[in-house]
Amino acid sequence: MSLKSRAFLQSCIQHTARWTFTLSVLAAVAYAAFIAVRFHHLDTRIYAWVNTWKKPAAPATGAQGRALQNYTLQSGTLQIAGVRRNLSGLAFDADHQQLVAVVNRPATLLRLSLGGQLLSSHPLEHAADVEGVAYLGQGRIALLEEGRSRVLFAQLPDAKDSPVDLQKAFALQLSLNAPEKAGVGTGNQGFEGLGYDAKRDYLYVAKEHSPRALYRISGIAKPQDAGAANSISIENLNHWVESDSIVGTDLSSVEVDPTTGHVLLLSDESQSLVELDQSGGFVGRVALSSWRDKNASIPQAEGIAIDPYGVIYIVSEPNLFYRLQPRQAHARR
Repeated sequence: MSLKSRAFLQSCIQHTARWTFTLSVLAAVAYAAFIAVRFHHLDTRIYAWVNTWKKPAAPATGAQGRALQNYTLQSGTLQIAGVRRNLSGLAFDADHQQLVAVVNRPATLLRLSLGGQLLSSHPLEHAADVEGVAYLGQGRIALLEEGRSRVLFAQLPDAKDSPVDLQKAFALQLSLNAPEKAGVGTGNQGFEGLGYDAKRDYLYVAKEHSPRALYRISGIAKPQDAGAANSISIENLNHWVESDSIVGTDLSSVEVDPTTGHVLLLSDESQSLVELDQSGGFVGRVALSSWRDKNASIPQAEGIAIDPYGVIYIVSEPNLFYRLQPRQAHARR
């Protein structure tokens, strides 16, 4: 082989190596971008961050709120032993001084201590894709099926780890176009969170996004049966959650402060918690990152609960638990 041919071959090999390396890097970057957008919602997080800086949140109404910025994280992040993944909704059980939570797949009801320890686990039969839970009092709970867009009403089981059969449970349909099979039709953008105001008999239902939505259901305080639907009314509160700069780009959960009746809205994509008054007026907002004082992060905030003392509990996928306490309450609890 002549020197000229050898030089040409060497040049071809070098160019091929460069292009192979370049294409490999571009493929890796594209794959990383896909993972960041598909599973970590990086696009909406950047959008929310930019909008937070560009557009200030609405002025506070003057209502006395929880001063969320003054909360501190207690004991860092706890991985709930006995729960592997898909931890979702959360609620405070005032009658038993416990927490109830749900796992969406497989559909499971959990009882937790206020410190995040698993007390019992109850399979939810004839239910799927359960994303939200609310405690209604006297052992009654409401469960939110995202795929079927409906709320199921049931009783907490007495026996430890016993299943809950929901086949004949009273169900409130939230959509006229609900699919026949659970888990299809809405994707991961349907009804996501429940929060109950026991004093006023209001059940709040949050829809995650595309578009965001918030509804308030009244008339569920009494046990339900097939003929009780006429006593139930549903109010559209979508105007409360129209602004990205106030509530964030998605709604992953909703809760009601039992002391004030204020509504707490949790946003996973925007990594924020917002407090609204009983009329939907803006009271305050805090970034979840502000609570990382013990090197803890909340990667995918899915559920929130609050007790009468103002202690806030948050759960995150896959199985993470956080307890946040107002500074002035430290001496009491």
